[in-house]
Amino acid sequence: MPVVQFGNVYYFFYLIMGTLAILATIRLLKNKSDKYRYWFLFGVLVFNFALHFLKIFIYPYTTLDIPLRKVSLENICAVNSVLFPIIYLIKNKTLKDYLIMAGMVSGFLSFVYPANAMSDRFDGAFFGHQMAFSVEIIRFYVSHLILFLVPFVMMHYRMHEISIKRFSRAPLVLVMVLFIIFINELILTAINWVPRADLYDVNKRNPSLIFGIKEEFSKVAWIPLIFVPAFLKIHPLTGEPFFWPVVWMILPVLIYTSIMSIVFCYIYDRNDTKAYLNRRFHLDKRQQSELK
Repeated sequence: MPVVQFGNVYYFFYLIMGTLAILATIRLLKNKSDKYRYWFLFGVLVFNFALHFLKIFIYPYTTLDIPLRKVSLENICAVNSVLFPIIYLIKNKTLKDYLIMAGMVSGFLSFVYPANAMSDRFDGAFFGHQMAFSVEIIRFYVSHLILFLVPFVMMHYRMHEISIKRFSRAPLVLVMVLFIIFINELILTAINWVPRADLYDVNKRNPSLIFGIKEEFSKVAWIPLIFVPAFLKIHPLTGEPFFWPVVWMILPVLIYTSIMSIVFCYIYDRNDTKAYLNRRFHLDKRQQSELK
């Protein structure tokens, strides 16, 4: 059956097509004015915004009793699809940094490991694999391609400047996004759009892993869990295994995304980043010698 699986021909087909689309966009905008590039990319983000809401009219969203819940802010990519057009227009460097980093990382990871395209589950329940060229799989790839494409082109044509002085801010924005997702889930549960039994269940509706590590990710669970204190994995009243929603993620998210943020700064702001790290490194060595 023609389905996307890690390393098969359909996996590489979408990877190659995404790469060609990025190269074609860069070539298209090469001799255009800054104004043209600015509004072109904004139009692409608006298209993705519309695509996010129009998906309720395609299969398998049409099989849901309340398909509208799938266009809520239910995961990081959904939040990005909805908020990126707004962030793009406003003149806030911190939010623009988040757009660049979160967009490129989430878009890139969605092509390298397209979990939703490969999964046999939908909306937290077994559904079966979808065909590689079904409308939903194509929508998935187009949407995540745009999340990567727009910030990548912005940086290619220097439409935004990342600074090492702000490297710690984008991770904090991501934590705020995770709390938005949690609040969204509470609202969906309160209005009975999501079964109450699914709330806090790590293997059902667990958007962006805010309720803990799913069983399917158990092999790599150690990566975030090494930074999670034991008490954040236990219910404070019952003593049973339980991940504190979102809170369990804060420390690993801040650590890993701060490292990613520094990498972005090194790529796009190399000289200032080197100078900053040198100052911090020498300062730390000096402090250690004084303590001795």
